[in-house]
Amino acid sequence: MFRVRSNGTNAPATAASDGVGSTATFPWLAVLAATALAFALRVPALFQDPWIDEVWSWGLARSRSSILDVLTIESSNSHALNTLWIWLLGDQPTFLLYRLPSLLFGLASVPLAARIALRHGRPAAICAAWIVAVSYLSVVYATEARGYALLVLCSLLAFETAWTWLDTGDRRWLAASWACAAVGILAQTLFVVGWAAIALAVVLRIVREGRASRWGRIAAYLGVPVGLFVVWWFVNVRHVFNAGAPPWDLAAVLTETLAWSLGLPVANWSLVLGAVLAAGILVLDARLLASRGDRTWVAQVGVALVGSVATAILLRHEYLAPRYFLVPLAFWSLSLARVLGHFAEVGRAGRVQAASILVLFAAGNLAHAVPFLRVGRGAIGDLVRAMATRSDARPIVVTGNYDFNVGALLEWHRRSLPAGRELVYVPQKQLPPGGPDFAVTDHPHFESEPPTAIRIGTRSYDVVGVSRHAGPSGSDWAVYQRR
Repeated sequence: MFRVRSNGTNAPATAASDGVGSTATFPWLAVLAATALAFALRVPALFQDPWIDEVWSWGLARSRSSILDVLTIESSNSHALNTLWIWLLGDQPTFLLYRLPSLLFGLASVPLAARIALRHGRPAAICAAWIVAVSYLSVVYATEARGYALLVLCSLLAFETAWTWLDTGDRRWLAASWACAAVGILAQTLFVVGWAAIALAVVLRIVREGRASRWGRIAAYLGVPVGLFVVWWFVNVRHVFNAGAPPWDLAAVLTETLAWSLGLPVANWSLVLGAVLAAGILVLDARLLASRGDRTWVAQVGVALVGSVATAILLRHEYLAPRYFLVPLAFWSLSLARVLGHFAEVGRAGRVQAASILVLFAAGNLAHAVPFLRVGRGAIGDLVRAMATRSDARPIVVTGNYDFNVGALLEWHRRSLPAGRELVYVPQKQLPPGGPDFAVTDHPHFESEPPTAIRIGTRSYDVVGVSRHAGPSGSDWAVYQRR
């Protein structure tokens, strides 16, 4: 069993200063059990139909001929390492292999969160593992071919490697922190926001130590990552354009983010209650850390609070969604784990209280996860294959209300049609005189049942299939066939 190493002092965890963490043994059994649960919750989602962002990345990867082409894609949809992985695998019959790295990164975050929290005791480590394991948003984004699971993992590693370097003085951990920065920025550009808060905490801790070499240590820590970020900005980020997104509302995004993260219903009142609960946990954790002289609170508040505000400001003119808050939420989860761990260490009543809160958190998150696992990101593939059974047209002509989304999803799913059957997408402005065979209505969420019939020109179309999705990834479809 490994122990979290200190900087050479024998100070107890309750009086820990910067870097002097708990020497408690790692709770392997509890963490392995949490990781097993995380695996069980995530694996079914690997087999769901892909949604538009994944298919979009697949299309971008197919259109490139070299690694350099992939790394210089100018679309905001592309997460460099994820798109590169899709490109390296080539054309696959399903998204299973494309999604596999995200699963592994998401699972790795469970023991990593426990290791970070172990600095403040075994109860905190156990709570951290189980909080990450049952996290609904982690279930979603650790099972799709995007860069978010790696983004979260690299952000947690960026903190752990830097803090361990300061604890031990071992330069291998410094080099590891550089590697985290390199991989993190290639996983998703928003990595910089969380890293900046972590870097501030590292710098403040180095300055506080008062060593003569402090400025050299600061330069050593900051120099390589900042250099990498500048290079990546010149090579990629400054050329990236907003590739398009549906309309969004700040209050709705924040409500969904807090509700899905804390296990609350998605309702108007969840915004206020969720904000109060999240802020309360963060403040309580910061006070506990500060009372021990532990500068970890700077990173916690910086990533979870300042990082959230910075993300909202940076994307206010682009597109904002709950997935862009995954790193702040991961660090908030560490705050929750430490607070529950503190409760568990103050007696039987505290343990009951901590266990009760953890059970409520898990129940709320699972209440979101179960519909997602049952309904998924939609059953669009079934609707596309049904077109081939309902029409003898060769080729089958399809149009839609959203040319890019519908066209891209049809491009992926038409590959599963029976041999000899062909499907083509035609924009509404280029329809043949007789009209299309099928028309698709793509919508973020049908608030009610779609119309049973529509008209395109002089032709009438009847609804023949509807697909709904659950959660933040996917879209609802209604398919109409010409009479």
